[in-house]
Amino acid sequence: SLQLLFSTACLKHWSIRTFDVKVAFLHSLIDKPVHASRCWWLHLRRILQRIGFKSNEEDPSTYTLNDGIDQAILWIHVDYGALTASSHGLLDRISRQLDTYLKIKWDEHVTGLVGISIEESDKGFKLWQPDLIDKLTNLNPSKIVAKTPLPANCQLESNKSMGNMDKPYLKQIGILLYIAQACRPDISFAVNYLARFSLSTDQSHWNALEHLIAYLRRTRDMGILISKLNASSEMTCFVDANWGGEANRSTHGYIIMHGINPIGWQSKQQTTIAS
Repeated sequence: SLQLLFSTACLKHWSIRTFDVKVAFLHSLIDKPVHASRCWWLHLRRILQRIGFKSNEEDPSTYTLNDGIDQAILWIHVDYGALTASSHGLLDRISRQLDTYLKIKWDEHVTGLVGISIEESDKGFKLWQPDLIDKLTNLNPSKIVAKTPLPANCQLESNKSMGNMDKPYLKQIGILLYIAQACRPDISFAVNYLARFSLSTDQSHWNALEHLIAYLRRTRDMGILISKLNASSEMTCFVDANWGGEANRSTHGYIIMHGINPIGWQSKQQTTIAS
């Protein structure tokens, strides 16, 4: 949904602002401390509804506003978010209204959000994660040189006898999942494949994980480009799947394009057995 916000703004030539809500949890009435995050979310939703925003049933992090003339889209993750609107007047009005309810730091020069580096140019917005990749490669100072996400003909099997290794396999899979979902569709299959073995790993799985991290080290500056080129805003979905596969479960993959911009993708092993 964050990618869709940027794509909509680019294709329609809208301005974007990012924001950070200061001491977010203290703005709401915290009547149940263990549910502070939910209290904050309910408080924010009420504020946005007063302003005129409607929540998206499919994605609760996205809100839209349509006053009959102008439109706006707001995306939020806990206390960090982005706002775009079809006119500077509406953008300013929403910013002022939110400022009356919350203590917010606004940034009209978008450089990053939720661990994603954002670089604007005449072509559009580049979304990439060099800092997170650097963190991952520093944890794995391997000398492997990898030109592909996985080794050729990589065929792994679950380790059913020895249990898990004493290595941070699961933690690093979690970091890789975020990188893959945010701006690296090229590693989606590899990450999903390695994640299948999180509870039954051995040295072969660790070697494959190091290979993937070495590939990220080599392609550190890659990401996705949300283009400003005039194009259709039509949604297109490309999908494919194998048949059977490991444990007779097929693996499917898809990518959703908004015009010429990638906004969503996934590779996943299906839960049902192919027949």
